[in-house]
Amino acid sequence: MVKIKYLERPSLSIWEKIFFIDFIKGLKVTFKNLLQKTITTKYPFEKLTPPKRFRGVHAHRVKDGNEPPSFSVLEKFMDIETGESRCVACYMCQQACPMPSLFVIEAEQLPNGKKKVKKFEMNLLNCLFCGLCVDACPVDCLIMTDIYEMAQYQRKNCVIHMEDMSERGKDFDRRRLKEPDRIWIDDSERIKLWGQVKWS
Repeated sequence: MVKIKYLERPSLSIWEKIFFIDFIKGLKVTFKNLLQKTITTKYPFEKLTPPKRFRGVHAHRVKDGNEPPSFSVLEKFMDIETGESRCVACYMCQQACPMPSLFVIEAEQLPNGKKKVKKFEMNLLNCLFCGLCVDACPVDCLIMTDIYEMAQYQRKNCVIHMEDMSERGKDFDRRRLKEPDRIWIDDSERIKLWGQVKWS
């Protein structure tokens, strides 16, 4: 048998009934922000630059001399020229993805025994933007950029290709490679948007 315990709400005093004290307490945050300057941006005329670690549209880093040590190990099996995508067709991104069907990766064996990536496509309509593919890439090829304007009028335009991803990767590295890998560029930018957190 289930026992039910009834609780009575505390009764309000005469002053709380007349002056709506609880209502005013509930509006405390509203009153606090009422006279402060708004931080709303006038999009699309004003655009905020997201943090470097923002999960925007995907890109490929290219072979440019800034490769991690793991790339030099795999490079001897690959035919990759300077300025080309450093993808080694290991399929680790596809294995790590919760939706592996969004990847189309094709590589061919050349007569000299080396491998060359011929096709790398991602269907962003199926992408969760979780970043697991980026974490799985052993040569730091696949990255997520700060580009968030990805709306398209046709579904076929939501499929991104290796050539576009390489160009996007070059642009992203040119703009932001030397920035510290943190959520905000500097503390003043973060404080301007989010305020100063006071830890107890």
